[in-house]
Amino acid sequence: MENKGALLTVAVPLIAFKIWFAILLLMYAPTRDTMVWIAATHWTLIIVFGFVIAAAIPLIRLLKVRAKRERLRRAEFMLEPSHPQCSALWETVSRLEGGD
Repeated sequence: MENKGALLTVAVPLIAFKIWFAILLLMYAPTRDTMVWIAATHWTLIIVFGFVIAAAIPLIRLLKVRAKRERLRRAEFMLEPSHPQCSALWETVSRLEGGD
């Protein structure tokens, strides 16, 4: 898990620079040769983005299903929406407002 932070620290700027460089090339030399050169040097990036998108689709569906399940559970048992609260802070504020 420690290596993930180091990997992202190196990979994200490199990928961002590759994209930025491709955009600059297309802005200053929008020719067919430029497109061929960018495709030849950035094909690995296209494959990586394909894998990321393919992995993101099930994750998005999972998050939607979990949200729907939570809405249905709240509706069935008539529960209030769950909002994480700091109990010590909540008790202090309730006491100050005269809730007790």
